[in-house]
Amino acid sequence: MKTSRRAAPLAALLALGGLGACASRQQAPTAAAKPEAPRAAEPVVRSTEGGFSVAIPGPVSEERRSQETDVGAVTLHTFISVRPEVDTAYYVSYTDFPAAAVSQADPRDVVARASHGALEALGATGLSARPLVLSGFPGWEVEGVSGPRHLRGRFFLVGPRLYQQLLLHPEGKPPQDADRFFESFQLDPQVAAMLTGERRS
Repeated sequence: MKTSRRAAPLAALLALGGLGACASRQQAPTAAAKPEAPRAAEPVVRSTEGGFSVAIPGPVSEERRSQETDVGAVTLHTFISVRPEVDTAYYVSYTDFPAAAVSQADPRDVVARASHGALEALGATGLSARPLVLSGFPGWEVEGVSGPRHLRGRFFLVGPRLYQQLLLHPEGKPPQDADRFFESFQLDPQVAAMLTGERRS
């Protein structure tokens, strides 16, 4: 069907090369490495343009780049934090797709396909997947393993905007702030309303 064919390219648009490259260049902790020390609450990054906030360890590098896709040129906005001492990388991004292309697809199908695309991009084997809801918007969570690393990701579709939240860490050694990183992600209600065309007083 036309809808599924138009939805399929969206999954392939995930540009995870930046995160993969960052993670692959980090040296794995040696056997003599000390256990991770407790960390203070992470700073909250707020993106006015992106319409979200999230707790992510600093320093955070921000980047945007244009990509040609099957549905036209799109801009990928990324926020990445890498902690080489524990071989861990945090990644948040958002991409605005043409509204006409997204409107032909089931939002739940888009986020599910996006999660599969993330696993494929990192050569990971899926371990689990489940649907999520964020402020009424469809989402998907996935976990997988790529060699010695564990991948956990969440994906949300708000109107034509796809949000991605990923965490890469050594298998069996999640950072202490892993749950906080994911649970702290919040949308700006005004931006969400603008993206979906809703009118709010």
